[in-house]
Amino acid sequence: MIEIIFIVLSLFVFYSTLIVFSNMFWKYSSFENIKNKNLSILIPARNEEKNIKNCIDSIINTNKNFNEIIIYDDHSTDSTRKEIEKLIKINNKIKIAQTKELEKGWTGKSFACYELAKQSSSEWIIYIDADTTVLEDLSQLIDYAKENRLSMLSAWPKIEMKSFSEKIFMPLLNFIVFTTCPMFIAKKRKSDNLGLAHGACILFRKETYKKLGGHKLVRNDLFEDTRLARIFRLKGENTYCVNGSKIISVKMYDSFSSIWNGFKKNYYPSFSKDISFFLFQFIFIISYFVAPLVYFSSIFLNSNKELAIFLLCFNFVPIIIINLKFKYNLLSIFTHPFGILAMFFLGIDSWKNMKYGKGLFWKDRIYEKS
Repeated sequence: MIEIIFIVLSLFVFYSTLIVFSNMFWKYSSFENIKNKNLSILIPARNEEKNIKNCIDSIINTNKNFNEIIIYDDHSTDSTRKEIEKLIKINNKIKIAQTKELEKGWTGKSFACYELAKQSSSEWIIYIDADTTVLEDLSQLIDYAKENRLSMLSAWPKIEMKSFSEKIFMPLLNFIVFTTCPMFIAKKRKSDNLGLAHGACILFRKETYKKLGGHKLVRNDLFEDTRLARIFRLKGENTYCVNGSKIISVKMYDSFSSIWNGFKKNYYPSFSKDISFFLFQFIFIISYFVAPLVYFSSIFLNSNKELAIFLLCFNFVPIIIINLKFKYNLLSIFTHPFGILAMFFLGIDSWKNMKYGKGLFWKDRIYEKS
């Protein structure tokens, strides 16, 4: 009987291992002969006084093939606007967008992105988060999009981690994404469920963006990046997310509280139905927290010891592959089950606040369920 329980507990881990192993070969090659210059770089910024200069400097230092950089100051309460005004004086390609009052029914970022697109002048538009560092010429993504007939292309960034909390919890983001989304299938199939994007870097063909409605399609969605990729696919467009670790990096959070609030903002909203949210919660907590505890206990109780040792080691294979792929700190492997437990409670917190609380708080704004 115990053998059957062990096998059942390991089924999802086996499935995840197959997916994450296939994603080991998820690569992106840079284009050497970049000829595209018809590009507008669009940056929504709210309370980014510490990041905006580094972001712009990195773009200027690595990019020559663009028409303009437009920054939207989303009613920042810090010195973001002053920093932008300093940057404008340095380079005449840098512009500040006309800011409007946030319309009812919109999230701040989606509204900023929508307004940026309207004020841009190029055939291609690329959204870059203000907390990113650009490592290579962004216009190479246009070449990739043209070659693969894509109207939307995202680059999954390298995630910078410095603090202890970041090194423990941030690998969970890539773990969850790349144990559930097989990128080699996503490139070949148009299923909307395989749509994936990271808001730090998303390229659009502007004509298609305008025709479909752009960020208006996700105006009240906190999970706007991937949701937009899925909607584009539903409307017959080709989208993809490349490995952009050599193109762009991002330091998403800098403390445990910012990680918790940032993940909470996206966790529950990333699911379209409650049943899928609870099913995901159940499968992950059973597979990656309860199962290792059962195996570990069986080893000391001498109950099918050899099988328990094998399955305990096998349970860590997906996170080991993720760590090798993205070169993460080894400590996150050993703390992985407890990270999964923390994510479980974070998910419940996200669901509770969105369904029965005041909503989700992000950058001095509260977002309620639409």
